Amino acid sequence: MRDQTIALAGVYQAATMAHELANSGAIRDQNSWDVSLKSLYKLNANTTEDVYDDNLAGLALGFNSLIKSFNKDSYYMNVIKYTITLLTLAGKLPSRPQMMDTIDKGLNDSKVLQTTEDPLNAAVVAKMAQIYSKTISQLQPRVIVAGQPFHLKDQAITEKIRAILLAGVRSAVLWKQVGGNQLQLLFKRKVYIEEAKHLLAQ
Repeated sequence: MRDQTIALAGVYQAATMAHELANSGAIRDQNSWDVSLKSLYKLNANTTEDVYDDNLAGLALGFNSLIKSFNKDSYYMNVIKYTITLLTLAGKLPSRPQMMDTIDKGLNDSKVLQTTEDPLNAAVVAKMAQIYSKTISQLQPRVIVAGQPFHLKDQAITEKIRAILLAGVRSAVLWKQVGGNQLQLLFKRKVYIEEAKHLLAQ
């Protein structure tokens, strides 16, 4: 369950940051943001942890969100919705090889925009958002992000939301690759909570 919990925390982390951006216009934890977006470039990782730079501290936001969501904390209602939708979308990707190729090519193209000082600069985030719009957002069900209209009309914020949702799909695909399935979300909640607490303690 360790690998599944790490990957699921990655999905929860992305969903939580999308929720934060839509409601406050800002990211509370830069480390979480960096770890999540960088996971998009780790397509041939040796281990599940390697996808997240072997940086479990960078997934603390995701572990906490997972625990609180499974304990039915009402603040996380939208986060749970986004997470379930991302997991559903990830299940549709394997049957869309062309879409997978478009995502791969887009991510490779985005590397040209990276700088040493700021590998996740605004241009890179805008490219990730464009990839999401061209691919994942064409699938059903769509992730409908609820928040403050003021923030949702801001292009820079909506680009960040799309970029982090793309990272959420990356983690959702990983979760399925390590054996995750929707039934476990119903029947193995306690196991996920205990594993997440254990990983947080490390």
